[in-house]
Amino acid sequence: MGFTTGYLKVIRRLVQATALGILSGIMSPLPVRSADELYFDYGVLGRQISISSLEAFATEGTIDDELTPYLDRVSPENRQAFQRTLSTPLVALNDGIPEQIADPFVLSQWLYSPIGELVLANAGQLIKTEGRHNGQRAIRAAMVLAAADPAGLSLINILRFYPTNGIRLDLPQILALSEAIETNIETTDSLVQATIQQSVAVAATEPMLDYQALPMLADVPRFDVVKQSLMLEDRDRNRTYPTDLYLPTDLSAVLGPIPVMVLSHGYGETRTNPDAVAAARSLAANGFVVAVPEHIGSNAAYQDDLALGLNRESFDVMEFINRPLDIRFLLDTLEEKNKTDFQGRLQLERVGLVGYSFGGYTVLAAAGATVDVDLLEQQCDLDADFVPDNVNIALLIQCRLLELQSAPQVLQHLLDGSLADERIGSVFALSPLSNLFGDKGMRNIQIPVVIVGGAYDIATPIVQEQLAAFQGLTTSEKYFYLAENLSHTSALTRAILDLAYPRSGIVERFNASEQWLFNLMVTLLIAHGQVSLMGDETYNPYLTAAYVETVSVDPTRLHLLRSLPPCLSGRRCAEN
Repeated sequence: MGFTTGYLKVIRRLVQATALGILSGIMSPLPVRSADELYFDYGVLGRQISISSLEAFATEGTIDDELTPYLDRVSPENRQAFQRTLSTPLVALNDGIPEQIADPFVLSQWLYSPIGELVLANAGQLIKTEGRHNGQRAIRAAMVLAAADPAGLSLINILRFYPTNGIRLDLPQILALSEAIETNIETTDSLVQATIQQSVAVAATEPMLDYQALPMLADVPRFDVVKQSLMLEDRDRNRTYPTDLYLPTDLSAVLGPIPVMVLSHGYGETRTNPDAVAAARSLAANGFVVAVPEHIGSNAAYQDDLALGLNRESFDVMEFINRPLDIRFLLDTLEEKNKTDFQGRLQLERVGLVGYSFGGYTVLAAAGATVDVDLLEQQCDLDADFVPDNVNIALLIQCRLLELQSAPQVLQHLLDGSLADERIGSVFALSPLSNLFGDKGMRNIQIPVVIVGGAYDIATPIVQEQLAAFQGLTTSEKYFYLAENLSHTSALTRAILDLAYPRSGIVERFNASEQWLFNLMVTLLIAHGQVSLMGDETYNPYLTAAYVETVSVDPTRLHLLRSLPPCLSGRRCAEN
């Protein structure tokens, strides 16, 4: 099955699921009443279905005269699936939906958070009140009331609690969204196919080496590793945050200056994430000192506090500034410790940064990328039509940066490059949030940069995020790795592969190869660090297309670009 066919299946099913989620959304002091009619509006044309007909079908499987024209040609299997979708609580429909969402208090907390408001404002453009107003508040009320009802947060229960007599689906807007999604799918397909072709072509021109014989560096520890924990207190920012150091137990066994890496975790994660710890230990076992700070305004604990009612947002908007400054203060601290604890052996003039997701934003900003506010305003305009560039889940986080426009002096730090640290020597950004930089902001980085993206990443899509970031880079040392069939997380990857290729065995193959992919990524991280930070060119064979083409395994094979094919530079491959 081709990428496009599989991806279209995934996206269409995800759109169906999202539509169900969208039809589940909102609460303010509105009277408790139920909708009677569901309207399908298309200009002056339109149709309608009574909620009671849908309810009878959802609870009993009854198809009355009103539903017959819509369901008569639907197969029994698909009818049953539709019935289950209507009547089953959302948390039981998909393992990826957190159970806490069924708690009306937790749900209300999230829906009233800034990101929740953004989701609902966009959903309200598609699902409107009877008076054709944005359905944001009505969706929220229906969702919270349904969650509090014994029947639970099912689609039919949300429809029951919709607080206006009619629910209007804006079909032109829904079609515009669908077309934008289709365009993004085609462009993504073009990116994947062009990347594979160019990576294979370049690999054929590179030196004929036995790449399989190169040791997987993540599997070959050279030193024992010890962990040290620090509590950093930045009094200028009134910010105290923990940091873990991973380093060779016997530093005297490491010859010469000791390279330093800093790992920045993602949104809603923590420094103790198992993958981050494993990567840090592998780096330390290869002679690096690795620092992993906790970004306390956007970590797992901060999100937990939202669910408990202790916060009103899932992350502090000041994290756009605090995260890069966490790294700066950490490096200041290491400079002091270098004089006493490390006998001046830490190489802090060229430090490597590694970041995942929001951590990818963090390391790019610390390396000098600046925010393009004009671009962000365009893409975050809630009154704008749906177009490919603004149909991007990652904007839910990035659009919050515009809240800082009320504090111009604070926002200025994101525009003038003052978050950049001259001690940064290289960047390795995995699935980064990076669209907010634009070409103008990315060209400010003039050090080696590695960007990694997954073909099936729906959280930070490769076209709007990684491709756009790579395209803006002007540094000569830039690398773009694309992983086939990979999404933002392992759980998302499994869910999407299962949707795209049911009963094909691909999920089992992914499970079997997941550790290999992780080790390959850490091996590339070590090799890039040795070359860019230490100037050790013996690791250059690892940095080739031939290497990843040779050692990658299905179903998440890696491919490497050093420059974009001409069609991708204009994002026109899908039209050729």
